[in-house]
Amino acid sequence: MNGYSRGDATGEEPAPGGLRERRRRETQRELSDAAIDLFEKHGVGGTTVDDIARRAGTSPRTFFRYFATKEAAVLPTPEESESMLTAVSEAISSGTPLLQALESSWLAQIALFDSRPDEHERALRIRRLIGHEPTLLALALRTEAEQVDALTGVAVDAAGSDPDILTARAAIGIVFFIVRLAFDEWARRAELGASGSVRDIYLEIRRSTVAMGDQLGDAPA
Repeated sequence: MNGYSRGDATGEEPAPGGLRERRRRETQRELSDAAIDLFEKHGVGGTTVDDIARRAGTSPRTFFRYFATKEAAVLPTPEESESMLTAVSEAISSGTPLLQALESSWLAQIALFDSRPDEHERALRIRRLIGHEPTLLALALRTEAEQVDALTGVAVDAAGSDPDILTARAAIGIVFFIVRLAFDEWARRAELGASGSVRDIYLEIRRSTVAMGDQLGDAPA
């Protein structure tokens, strides 16, 4: 998932699995929660991996089994990004157009987020941290750029011998931008105490974007 847009590390829907898998997810979540708490109190610069591990009741060695850096502990996990990439790739391979495949995947993620109000305050806490901590913002934006590159690669591979890389990047970038705006607006309203779904906001922005395209008309000669 998009780190800057969502800012909801390890908040994906629990997958089926045995005791070991459930414990792995619990440890990952405990480390992420510890990082959020410490970043809020001491800032990213004032927090070490040792601090996070100690707060979570584990070791630095265990921390690095789950996260490459302390900053990564509060952003979506690689598994979440890989899940979207796989879903889009499979949809494109079955003949679904790129934009439709990408939007369907995002809407599924958004529906999951909207259905879990217990995660919303946590998401807001992470977004506040991203807004105040340059290293977190940089990592979130870099993660988004990597997602766009990976999805572009999927689209190019699916196109075969004559890929339109520029069009693919533009299409993917537009969807990511609308999703980011939707989460930004949801967060703004939530901070003011207003309720609402990210899906409704996304569709509102989407309609406006389509209308603006119609107003522009044909490209200048």
